[in-house]
Amino acid sequence: MVEFVADGVTGETEFYSDDDDAEPLGRRQSQVTQPAPEHPSPQEDSSPASSEGTLLAKSRRGAGTSSARRGSVTKGRRPSTRLATASSQPSQQPTPPSPRGKSSYNFAPRLLPRPPFQQHPASLSDESPQSPTDRFIVQDEPLQPLHPPLVLSAEDRAAHPNVYTEKSVFPLQDKRQALLLRHFVQNLAIWLDLCEPSHQFGTIVPQRAATCTVLLNAILALSSKHLAHLGNFDRYASDHYHQECLNVLIPMLSHEDTAADENLFAATIILRVWEEMEFKHTGFDSQGYLLGIHAFVHGHGHKIAPNTLSAAAFWVGLRQEIYTATVNQQPVKAPLQLSLADGARGLGPAEDHDWANRAVIHCVDVLNFCFGDNTSSSSPRFSWDALSVWNKQWTALLPDSFTPTLFREREAGESFPEIWHHSSWHVTGIQHHILAQLFLVSFDPKIPRIGRQRLEAAEKINSRVCELVREICGIGLSNQWTPPAMFTACMAITAFGDRFHERADQEALLDMLRLTEKDHARPTEAVQQQLMRSWNWTSEQMT
Repeated sequence: MVEFVADGVTGETEFYSDDDDAEPLGRRQSQVTQPAPEHPSPQEDSSPASSEGTLLAKSRRGAGTSSARRGSVTKGRRPSTRLATASSQPSQQPTPPSPRGKSSYNFAPRLLPRPPFQQHPASLSDESPQSPTDRFIVQDEPLQPLHPPLVLSAEDRAAHPNVYTEKSVFPLQDKRQALLLRHFVQNLAIWLDLCEPSHQFGTIVPQRAATCTVLLNAILALSSKHLAHLGNFDRYASDHYHQECLNVLIPMLSHEDTAADENLFAATIILRVWEEMEFKHTGFDSQGYLLGIHAFVHGHGHKIAPNTLSAAAFWVGLRQEIYTATVNQQPVKAPLQLSLADGARGLGPAEDHDWANRAVIHCVDVLNFCFGDNTSSSSPRFSWDALSVWNKQWTALLPDSFTPTLFREREAGESFPEIWHHSSWHVTGIQHHILAQLFLVSFDPKIPRIGRQRLEAAEKINSRVCELVREICGIGLSNQWTPPAMFTACMAITAFGDRFHERADQEALLDMLRLTEKDHARPTEAVQQQLMRSWNWTSEQMT
């Protein structure tokens, strides 16, 4: 058994906290009442068509010097030219930014003025005197959902005692369960709360688990699965808690009223992470919980309101879909005809986590273009040109807060640059934007198909793809405090790692895959084997 010391689980003293990164929960009232005009979304296409330092050091042994980069998320933003037109009506199709060589991100100081703040009504009575300086006081209000959350009524809860307990089970009587719950809050919830300023999975979910047995058992199943992979923890404990979930969850999802419960939706999201880890032992991804996510979004997506647990779960489920689609070269199957997705295709002023979610939706749209067909009506379809324009606009309009806190180009003998960010949504947004770029570059319909031009174009595309993969991996290695940064980098390696021909670069990519599996229980062994075969490694080299 594990010796419970330090953090109460494994003796590790690693604690993850996004407190320094979190955006304030309040919004300025003026930003709600006086929104800036948004740029239009892409037009639909009617035609078919603890090892961080060690691995960073190893990456520096990669072959070759730094080639001209895209100016990635890293170097500096081109100064905004929107000041002169800030108050004018936006055109129907914004003009893409002019190219700067290979640079895609430009972080110069922005000149765009913020909307004027509006004074909140005074809380004092009408008879109370007011100071002349009161007009300078701006108060924040917490984000409130527009609609009530998708939860069962007290009457429905009473009708399902196997799902909801009348009283809280806290404090837990089983110390091991308490330790597993703590492990989830401190180490695993951050995998899910990447773009969630209120940290729903780290705060709301544990509170609701006190009375929702399915949610509690899902947490315990994931934590025990993760710990069993990392150390000497009972490997059968996870199966026990998982079975407890299934005993209740399967019958519940067959009823329309209970299937609309966002607590069950959140439990399904957590169990999907469990399912992804299970691939290491079974060698097969049944995607069973993905189907549960699809069912919830299809049946109740129109009821999902912003700033709720169901909204937070939707965004996590969408990122899980991107992982599956990238690894299996398939479209994203989750239905996206809902307001959350449509609203994320705009490019007007917004909070940083909203910009990250925009990149996630954009990545979905790109994957559906690359691997989808025109027969599906669950998601809108866009042309390559529209997606490419949107991709460039996202870069051009990106807030200054996405500027990395440190950037160091890769030098001779290194494989990846060093790129630091201080917020999980900055990392998430930029990496998903790069992932979308990788697929856009690879699926460009303008690529010559025959003749000498085809060879020249293929060489340029391969060079560009390698630059983007280096960047997304550099972000992952440099921001291991948010583990999904490594997961997204592994997606890029899975899809495009075969483009690297230097042995040192290949070793660096494999090291990233191995580190991700070792530290986070993400299965990468099959990908490692596929890449080594694509690089024509001998059996001796593969061992």
